[in-house]
Amino acid sequence: MPTTLLDHLKDMHDHMAWADAVWFEAWGRSDARGDEDLRARVRHMVDVETAFLQVLDGRDVAFDRESPLPSYEALRQATREHHAAYRALLDGLDPAGLAREVVIPWFPGPPCVISVDEALTQVAMHTQHHRGQLMTRLKDLGGRPLNVDYIIWAWKGRPEGRWT
Repeated sequence: MPTTLLDHLKDMHDHMAWADAVWFEAWGRSDARGDEDLRARVRHMVDVETAFLQVLDGRDVAFDRESPLPSYEALRQATREHHAAYRALLDGLDPAGLAREVVIPWFPGPPCVISVDEALTQVAMHTQHHRGQLMTRLKDLGGRPLNVDYIIWAWKGRPEGRWT
């Protein structure tokens, strides 16, 4: 049970890892692996997660919007790698690190300056938003969406994501 902000963020990202693994399981069992809308939306999620990792690591953000849509397997692998990277990042943070400010460079106008804890919250919430869209699209394509609500994860004892 989370007791600090850092614990809560780790919890959110642990849920995200589990929910993404469940999503990929549902998608992988369907006939919709090649659906361009699903692949484009998952690529968007992967790109955003990559961009936030780059910002949080102090690197320049780069997107390759011209490359063809990655395959189901490539998207699955990138998502799995992101979860490992976010876990390592979270394990290395302390309260001062959470409070550090970062600039989100893809917003125009005045600079978007937020704290690391806000960036980590955004990543989890952004992914949750799109995962819901993905499950709806999967259902529309005849697949079987699965419930990945946070409460289900907590009720099941906070399981780790299974990627096999």
